[in-house]
Amino acid sequence: MKLSHCDICPDGIEDWIILATSKPINSGYEYMAIDKDIFSSSKFRSTIEAYCRAVGWKIINIDNKCAILRFDMKSGSTQTVFIVNYDSTLEFSCPTGLKFNSVDDIPHRLSTLLLIKNTEYKIGFWAIEKISDKQVFSIVHNAEITLIDVNYFCLVVFQLIQECDKLEQIIESLI
Repeated sequence: MKLSHCDICPDGIEDWIILATSKPINSGYEYMAIDKDIFSSSKFRSTIEAYCRAVGWKIINIDNKCAILRFDMKSGSTQTVFIVNYDSTLEFSCPTGLKFNSVDDIPHRLSTLLLIKNTEYKIGFWAIEKISDKQVFSIVHNAEITLIDVNYFCLVVFQLIQECDKLEQIIESLI
């Protein structure tokens, strides 16, 4: 944080210093967590649009609470990512084509395997979401807004679509 004038610091001191370290805060050489205001309901839309524009992604639908992105995969399938703004958290969700009428119809062996797979991930986890009255396997990631910049945003979306596509391709090969 650069100061033009500080009543406490001696003249010539331009950076605030964190106690117990000699690194200046925001010296211009490192990224810092984003101000939460960048994803406030009024800025959610413009921030998502800016991030997608920066990396060349097309937004299918967007408002102040939710954005929908679609990706054509090398496998020939299309993956959809929903990004929902919940106060201080963004939820990223990529549903699979695995849909069941009720929880009782879900193959429990598959659920168990996906729960085990969750332990391998740093980004994303498998969940069952209710979408249009169906129980749907989705890979989801929740992130505090203050942690998200364009690089993290891309990393999360890329990881989710890759894992979702991988699961669908495995299931398709078994059928």
